[in-house]
Amino acid sequence: MTAKEYNTAAPFWADDAMRLAVRCGGSKADSEDAVQEALAALWQCRDDVALEKGKGYLLSATYRRLMSTFRHRAVQREYAASELTEGMQSQAPDEGFDLRDAIGRALSVLPEVQRAILQLRDVEGYSYREIGETLQLSDDRVQVYLFRARVAMRKQLIKLGYGNNQ
Repeated sequence: MTAKEYNTAAPFWADDAMRLAVRCGGSKADSEDAVQEALAALWQCRDDVALEKGKGYLLSATYRRLMSTFRHRAVQREYAASELTEGMQSQAPDEGFDLRDAIGRALSVLPEVQRAILQLRDVEGYSYREIGETLQLSDDRVQVYLFRARVAMRKQLIKLGYGNNQ
């Protein structure tokens, strides 16, 4: 890809990458950082990436950087929690929350790959092939993870009091 092609296409791709990052649970700051780092990586290897593969590369790089940030923070939280005394217990969740909060809570228990696939397929409308290219998975694996994510979401929402009739 030439510099001119990059400059023309990257702003459009960056919007998609930002939506992916935010929907995967990243804060606005984390999402912006992941997208900027991915854009920089794409710029560095623009000569090796074809224009038609650029969007997939950017989405994949954004996802990997965001998941790396999540894993790093999880390790930090685990370390901080191990430093606390045994007597401290976590607070009970609020009883008053709406369906949007319930969906957010249900999404938070999904593995990161399933959460990303659910976001890309059900919210963004990507095909199985596009998701597979982005996350470096086969189409069959994408379908299996999507099915498992939907089942887990349904179970979690029922557990939170949102059954099929609501």
